[in-house]
Amino acid sequence: MSKQDRPTGRVTPVEMALAVDMMLDALPYQIQIAASHAKIRRAKYLALVAEGFTEAQALEIVKATPPFE
Repeated sequence: MSKQDRPTGRVTPVEMALAVDMMLDALPYQIQIAASHAKIRRAKYLALVAEGFTEAQALEIVKATPPFE
């Protein structure tokens, strides 16, 4: 849609409703992804502790790094 079709540049109510529907459709997948990220971070933390890092050190390392590196 060009600016000419939408001179104010604002999102129409129909466009907003479509965006909300798309977000709601994706929500179950986003929840699954969040659960997977949490499992990865927990596994990394436990591996660090098992390798000899203190719990505090392991927590700081996990906090300072992205879930996927």
